[in-house]
Amino acid sequence: MLIGVVGQIAVGKGVLKDYLINNFGFSSFSLSSIVHDEAKKRGIKNITRKDLQDIGNDLRKKYGRDILAKMALEIIKKSKNSRWVIEGIRNTAEVEFLKKQKNFSLIGIKSIRALRFKRLLDRKKPWDPKTWNEFLKVDRRDLGKGEKNTGQQVGKCLAYCDYVLTNNKDKKDFERKVKKLLTKILSFNNTF
Repeated sequence: MLIGVVGQIAVGKGVLKDYLINNFGFSSFSLSSIVHDEAKKRGIKNITRKDLQDIGNDLRKKYGRDILAKMALEIIKKSKNSRWVIEGIRNTAEVEFLKKQKNFSLIGIKSIRALRFKRLLDRKKPWDPKTWNEFLKVDRRDLGKGEKNTGQQVGKCLAYCDYVLTNNKDKKDFERKVKKLLTKILSFNNTF
């Protein structure tokens, strides 16, 4: 079973991923890990979110818009675990490729912008924007504003979702929503 997770920066994708790992026996793979590895190969130090977005766009331009999803699936197929959550999906071609896989569901997460900025500051990842203006710039690009078809398209990816959760309260509330949804998905797919 494959579950894809899509959403804007600091929306709660990691919380959902961790909940699936800890409570439903999922393993996880982030398309961003491929981009991080590529940044290291290129010798980029002090990586910024812009660097990561640029590298992802570059890989899609060179190797096809669905390259990150294809690379992830090759790694996942070598595993013995049959339950995977895939995060870091940012292009519609990645979604389209994954939707062709058996037992794939796409979950979108939405949250208000001000709350996401607060979460971003609290998590203190070194590549995250540090100011509201930097955050807005990254957030707009992540949505797909000004991007080519090989670029960031989170806004368009959300339209492909089988399910959408909102994460505008606390972690406990969001985990309750995740549990309810996953119980539904797993029983629907007869894999519970």
